[in-house]
Amino acid sequence: MQTVFILLALTSALTTLTTEAVKNSIPEGSKYSKNILAGVVAIVIGVLVSIGYCVLTHTKPTSEVIVYAVSLVALSWICAMVGYDKVVQTLSQVKNKKEDQ
Repeated sequence: MQTVFILLALTSALTTLTTEAVKNSIPEGSKYSKNILAGVVAIVIGVLVSIGYCVLTHTKPTSEVIVYAVSLVALSWICAMVGYDKVVQTLSQVKNKKEDQ
């Protein structure tokens, strides 16, 4: 279980960075859903991290490993959508507070 939390932290960080990179490459004025984008990126990163972990540790794909991988992908998606919006909201509140002073 400890490994899942470490992989979740790694996946969350990679998802945030990748989502920002993708958003910066999208042309201005394009309409897209930030949550859907974060969700898709979280799924891709979660799958890649799960596969990478199995390859690096020579772990065979058992039913337990598959359940952990699916859990990692689902939790990554939740972290990406909830965490990302909360981080942006907090940063905008801090910025507005500094401008008020």
